[in-house]
Amino acid sequence: MDPFSISDVYLGANNMRCININPLPENYCSFDCIFCPLGRTKVKTEERFYFEETKRFLVEVEKVIKKERIEYVFIDPDGEALANSEILDIIRLLKDNNIVVKLLCNGYLVNREGYIDVLNECDEIIGELMVTTEEKFQKILRPLEGYTLEEHISNMASFNKQYSGKFILDITLLKDISDSDIDIEKLKEYIDIIKPDEFFLETPRGKFEKALGVSEKKINELRKRLSK
Repeated sequence: MDPFSISDVYLGANNMRCININPLPENYCSFDCIFCPLGRTKVKTEERFYFEETKRFLVEVEKVIKKERIEYVFIDPDGEALANSEILDIIRLLKDNNIVVKLLCNGYLVNREGYIDVLNECDEIIGELMVTTEEKFQKILRPLEGYTLEEHISNMASFNKQYSGKFILDITLLKDISDSDIDIEKLKEYIDIIKPDEFFLETPRGKFEKALGVSEKKINELRKRLSK
C-alpha cells in the first residue's frame, strides 16, 4: 500500500464492510527480511516515531469509516504499525465507531511494556512466523541485533496468554528453508507453544516465487499435517 493509505471498500466475512489501512510513511521495521516485497527496510528500529502526517490520516480515516459505514478495519502496515507513536489514537478512533479492528505485527514488540496495552485494544492480532531454526532466523529475517527465535516464540506465547481477543499466526513457508518434514514438526511444536486461535499458511509470490515459493498443492498438504 502507499504511505498513509486507505484501501477501497470490500466485503469481508459475514459481508462486513471492510477497509485496509497503512499508518506508516515508509518501511519502519525490526526485521529486514530477504524476501520482503517492500525491499530493504528503510528504518530498522524498535522505537516509536511521531509522524506529522498522522493528523491528516486520522481525519481521512474518520471520513471514510463514516461515509462508507465501515464495520471492519485491517491495519495492514508497510512495516511495523507500532512504530507509529499515534497508533493507539488510530485504534481508538475505530473502536469509538464500533469497528472491529485487526492489526498485523511481526511479533517483535507484542510482549513489550507499553505495547501490550495498545495491542489489547484490538479485536484481532496477527503475529508472524517464518523459519524454525536460529541460524535461519538470523540469516533470513535479519532482526535487530540480539533478538532470537526463542525470544520471538516466547513473546507471542506470553502475549497471547493474557490476550482476550483473537490471535492469528501467519506462517510463511519458504521453499527448501521451512517446508521440510523436520520444519513441519518444529512448526507444530511452536504452534503448541503459542496456542493461536487459528493459523494460516502463505508463501512468497511475485518476484520471490521462483526462488522461495511453495506450490499450492504442498501448502495444502502441509496445512493438513499442521492441523492434526
